[in-house]
Formats: sequence, C-alpha cells, structure tokens
Amino acid sequence: MATVTQIGTCDGYTVEGPAGCLGWVEETWLDADGRPAAAAVRTPDGRRGLLLLDTVLAADPDAQELIVGGDTTLLELEAPRIAHDGGAVSATWRASAEPMAPEAAGAAHAAPIAPALTAARASTARQERPLWQTIVFALTCLVVFVGGETGLLYGITYLVSGRPY
Repeated sequence: MATVTQIGTCDGYTVEGPAGCLGWVEETWLDADGRPAAAAVRTPDGRRGLLLLDTVLAADPDAQELIVGGDTTLLELEAPRIAHDGGAVSATWRASAEPMAPEAAGAAHAAPIAPALTAARASTARQERPLWQTIVFALTCLVVFVGGETGLLYGITYLVSGRPY
C-alpha cells in the first residue's frame, strides 16, 4: 500500500471504512506546501464532507481506495462561495465545525454516482485481463502454432513427393 503523499492525487478514489463505502473523493485539497492534506468526499446520500488525509490508514492506487478506520468522521462542507476582490475572483469552500457521521453504502467497491467521478476513476484505473481471456488467447495461439506446423509438414511432403503423406 502507498501513502497518499506518494499518490499525489486521489480524485475518484473510493473511501472504504469497516462498514463499506463511505463515499468518493471529488477533489484532493493541498496544503500550503502543495502536498495533499484533505479530500472533498461525496457521500452515498449526496452530501459533501471533508476528510483529513491524516486520518487515512492506507491508500491503494491499484484498487483506487482510501482505507479509513471505523472512528473516522467527515467535516460537513458548506456550499461553495465566490468573492470578487477588485477584479480578482476567489472561490472558497469551507468546512463547518460540525462533524457528520458517515453512513456506509454497505457495498464495498461501490461505483460513484456522479459522471465526473466515474470519469476520474476510469482515467486512472489499471485494467487487467480476466483469466478466461488469457486462457482463450493461449489456447488459440497453441492451435494456430500446431496447425501451422502440421500444414507446413504436409505441404513440404506434398511439394517434394507429389503426395501429402
């Protein structure tokens, strides 16, 4: 397992607790030094919470999961705000002081609901072939090789003697 700082970003990752899926990472938030410090998480019931990455037990980039403990709480995120400061636009998204009790979706590895999260997961996912496809490919190669060898032997015999055997 890798740590979150080794991953860099964990957008689209599933947040897994002991009870199942707690939500999906929408955005990775950076600290003043540019390192991942928190994640905006969309919960299965549609709410948004802030997960401090110090509370993450492990990160698995292959499965695209953040593993958290059973005592993990999310800080509820307020609605995003935009401010205009003399031509410069700034956007803020504040976490309230109120922790929200995350409710697990119950199913591990549940798929994200939002299309943007699905796209984020798909762009960084590592795909492996199913075993049956690998077996079919190997058997097909074997049949082609044996058939080619047999055809080549009978073909050479036919060309030399005029008979295929």
